[in-house]
Amino acid sequence: MIYITIAFIGIIVAFYFNTFGWLIESWLSNPYYSHGFIVPIISGYIIWNMRKELSEMKKTTSNTGLVVFGIGMILQSIATLFTIRFLSGLSLVVTIFGVILYLYGYQVVKKVSFPILFLLLMIPLPFIDIVAPPIQTISAIGATSIASLLGVPVYREGLLMYIPAGVFEVALECSGLKGIISLLTISAIYAFILKKRTIVKYIIVLSAIPLAIIGNILRIALMLIIANTYGKDMAITYFHELSSILLFGVALVGLFLIGRYAK
Repeated sequence: MIYITIAFIGIIVAFYFNTFGWLIESWLSNPYYSHGFIVPIISGYIIWNMRKELSEMKKTTSNTGLVVFGIGMILQSIATLFTIRFLSGLSLVVTIFGVILYLYGYQVVKKVSFPILFLLLMIPLPFIDIVAPPIQTISAIGATSIASLLGVPVYREGLLMYIPAGVFEVALECSGLKGIISLLTISAIYAFILKKRTIVKYIIVLSAIPLAIIGNILRIALMLIIANTYGKDMAITYFHELSSILLFGVALVGLFLIGRYAK
């Protein structure tokens, strides 16, 4: 068994060498995926903590794993041929599943399914430029509405928000997408450690999306309020970075409250 395992590791390293390079480069340069380095570390740590339970499980070779492994290899071939990086990252996770299923069987795969699926969060999405604009628009509309309700004379035109103190734009980096990705990662870990029903765990993970958007809307609205009260320089210089931390904290509290009270 040890020789077969080493052979599979060798195949994965050989076929996915460029994929590993792309992932590391993305984690270093893509601000949305700077958390990518810790994802495989967390997955490895979870599996390490399961080592006693895994050692006691009955292990049976499953030929279905070879089919899954083959599908992963086909996906990797397509990804390499057409230079589809995201598909290559996805096929890596499929291939790992296939190897584990073949070597150890269904029980082990079921046990380690979360830490393996968790690896998907380290793969940069290929359509950020498509996803971000609608979130930018939602954030601009929401922030303008809240600021207006609180007495700020604000006028919105697209992603631009006009107040007497100046003009603010909900730029790509202010869309809240980074917060969504980060909160999804945290919510997945949080849901995993909770002793809740599976449906509740899915609810917790999915709640990260609206919570992050709401947090971003509140952050932008507060920026407008502070700029209107103390000036644009105060809002940009002193509050901008602090607001991201504060509102991400609010989203985290919301996430934990959902986990606490969801049945």
